[in-house]
Amino acid sequence: MTFFLGLAIGGTMEGHAFLKPQTLAIFGMGFVAICVDTAAGVLFGKLVCWASGGKVNPLVGAAGISAFPMAARVVQVQGQRYDKKNHLLMHAAGANTGGQIGSVVAAAVMLSVLKGTTPAAPGRPRQAT
Repeated sequence: MTFFLGLAIGGTMEGHAFLKPQTLAIFGMGFVAICVDTAAGVLFGKLVCWASGGKVNPLVGAAGISAFPMAARVVQVQGQRYDKKNHLLMHAAGANTGGQIGSVVAAAVMLSVLKGTTPAAPGRPRQAT
């Protein structure tokens, strides 16, 4: 969904409005965030694997990226590349769903904190909440 939204907005923008340093910085920060999220998920998966005595596959931690529903399928493919008996899809989908729910909760908290901090539109008075 995020991809299609970005494609729709980006497809209607002009090049000079889109290729600004601020826009490219946002893309760069998003890329770094995804990389750090994946690495942290795998490291936490390794910690859980160690704490459980090896019962949890650390790859499942990589599926916690909320912005990528395909992450569960990637974990499944990579797990089976290592061991054909690995069936991680349902476990990875659960971690992916948890990441989705966590993102929604974080966005709701952020919106509730920022409620009322945006200025009113020009020509319109700010309404009391």
